Amino acid sequence: MVVKQGNLISLSILLTLGLPWITTAAECTQSDISNLAVSGCTCPSSFHACSNTCPLGNGCGQNSNLVDKCDVGCTDDNKGCETCNLYFGGLCRCLRDGDCFHDSSTGSWTLLHSKTLITTPHLLPGILDLGPDNNGWRLGQITLLTGQFSSWDDGTLAMNSVTSRTEEQIHIHVCDRPTSVLRKYLEQKDAVHYSSLTPMDFDQLGFQKDSVHCQAAKTKDFDMAKLVSDYLNTLGAGCAKYHAGAGLITDKYGNTWGCVTTQGSAEFLFCMN
Repeated sequence: MVVKQGNLISLSILLTLGLPWITTAAECTQSDISNLAVSGCTCPSSFHACSNTCPLGNGCGQNSNLVDKCDVGCTDDNKGCETCNLYFGGLCRCLRDGDCFHDSSTGSWTLLHSKTLITTPHLLPGILDLGPDNNGWRLGQITLLTGQFSSWDDGTLAMNSVTSRTEEQIHIHVCDRPTSVLRKYLEQKDAVHYSSLTPMDFDQLGFQKDSVHCQAAKTKDFDMAKLVSDYLNTLGAGCAKYHAGAGLITDKYGNTWGCVTTQGSAEFLFCMN
């Protein structure tokens, strides 16, 4: 059978019209994520080093994290930046797949697929922006109590300072540290004398004496947000707040210790040693 050229063109048009349109969903925006509305969009899959560092304020130096736009956190302006991978990548995929651990008592705070990071869809760059919301810290404690990662006896939680964080979206590290140097130190202290936040004489791992402040309580629902917020409120407008981190750790005597770090990396202290 001979098919003429005109007939081929007509057949091509008919086939094209008969096929469904192939469309690609738009990338999820910050609004999509914060409103938990990611079912109709695609989570970004590639990120790059952006171009700008940003001043901390009060002449306190620079935030070393690279972004495209300063002082906005992980908005769409910084969607492609490596420093927003956690928000537009890890958290977005959790919300899309609906398979990440969370608890109804802690709102939209979520334990990411790695089970080592907790964050929220709310746009919060870091520790200075958290205020009294303890839901992330509570989810961390629930994560340890339920054995999602590590255990109540061996686990730790940490939130880095502005100067030591590597992401521009707030997050809590969930860690397994059965041989923690800090835990061993705290177990030598009588917790009854630490019912309020107190400078410790801990001077290991590069931390100077009195640079770590801790408070102990017989509880498995420690209000870390209040502890941190109250501490930050004592600092005023200087540079100290940019160096404030926080962590939670337990001891073998049933005490939970909430701590604030005033130098270095809270993750280094609570999760790496």
